[in-house]
Amino acid sequence: MKSPPADMSPYYRGGYDLIPASADQLRAIAAHEKYRTEPLLKYKHSGRCLEIGPWRGVICANMKDAGFDVTAIEMDAACVHFLRSQLGIEAIQSTDPAEAMQQLRPGFDVIISWHSLEHLPRPWMVIEEAAKLLAPGGVLVLAMPNPDSYEFLVLKERWYHLDTPRHLHLFPLRTLVEICRSNSLRQLEITTADEFSQVQSRQAWYNLGRSLVPVPYLNRLAGATTGRLLSRLTHRQQMTEGRGSGYTALFVRN
Repeated sequence: MKSPPADMSPYYRGGYDLIPASADQLRAIAAHEKYRTEPLLKYKHSGRCLEIGPWRGVICANMKDAGFDVTAIEMDAACVHFLRSQLGIEAIQSTDPAEAMQQLRPGFDVIISWHSLEHLPRPWMVIEEAAKLLAPGGVLVLAMPNPDSYEFLVLKERWYHLDTPRHLHLFPLRTLVEICRSNSLRQLEITTADEFSQVQSRQAWYNLGRSLVPVPYLNRLAGATTGRLLSRLTHRQQMTEGRGSGYTALFVRN
């Protein structure tokens, strides 16, 4: 097994999504992705919020607009500048979130890591620091690809969400729950059948279709056609709890 490259920056060049030109453009995007924070807002309605690895800041924008005082830790300098200048939030640039978290004042009501833990060399340290920073009754939201998913069972090394070398760790849910429990974090709710998991599933099948037709332009059509077909054929498995493409897990500090 090969070790991850010492310098990961070339693998993140261009990021996952383009940074918008303005906060208004970001909010137009964020308006379609409020499903990411809807489960959390059943438990918390205001307070201090910390997001780990927000990239362009979709969740940050929605949480700020919901009335939260938002802080973010992000490794990309351009994203940090955007979050500060356009959203007006406190954004800290760091490639080591756990270390950056040690400098923050405790008492956060919400901490969110949305598909960022898998990118970190020591993700369990972020969970440990989150448990220290949360106020009693504070909520931790963790979302990651699901290595117990039906797609991974079928596609194995061709599963898109392995995303090597950028994804360094994938936790089975039972492992995540145990790590959180050992840090005095109690499970509130977990699902592998939410809307974002379905988005991930469509993306996985789309990219499989593209890989089968190595011809520019045609591969996009093949990806779209194959992705729609396979998403429909596998929808039942995808909606079976525990087998979805990703999971969203909420924990509360005791």
